[in-house]
Amino acid sequence: MRGRGGRAGVAVLLAALGTWAASCGIFEPRPPEDPTQSSLNFRPATTPEIVITNLQNAIDQKSADNYLSCFSDPSKGLRPFVFVPSADASAQYPSVMLTWNYRQEDSYFRNLIAKTSPGAFSNLSLQLDKSIIGSDSVLYTFRYTLIFEHNDPGFPRTAKGTLQFTLSPDPSNIWYIHRWIDFQTESTISWSMFKGRFSN
Repeated sequence: MRGRGGRAGVAVLLAALGTWAASCGIFEPRPPEDPTQSSLNFRPATTPEIVITNLQNAIDQKSADNYLSCFSDPSKGLRPFVFVPSADASAQYPSVMLTWNYRQEDSYFRNLIAKTSPGAFSNLSLQLDKSIIGSDSVLYTFRYTLIFEHNDPGFPRTAKGTLQFTLSPDPSNIWYIHRWIDFQTESTISWSMFKGRFSN
């Protein structure tokens, strides 16, 4: 009898907990996260590989803060961020590309997000071609496909090409991208064209 009573008590307790959990809504889906806020998918970039993963996650989630955290910010005492655009973008947006810096990288990505619906698809696919590991830096060469389903009807949503990222650590051993070279290697537009289009 005591065993049955114990089991009955446990059953009552579990039922009560289930009712409480349901009333609190802890099993209900959470509302979408503000894309400008940091997310749990962003990790301290203690290795170059984590920087690349953080960058891809930031694009998937349309998180401007996480995206910019992947790049060297000179206002924090880090080395200047350098971007070398592809030839097609240099020809079409010469004045914009000539002076590209960290702040313009920030502005471009936030403008792109602002012209994209929250539920729209965005993704960066990278295929590593080569990596060169130095004493205080790493250079990656990737073939890329960038997809961003923005709301600008007069501009493509997919860019393809080849890029080079040069990464280095700060004194705290947190890695950043401080140099980015973009190349148009496909018949589609390059990533640089996205930057030129959404720079303001």
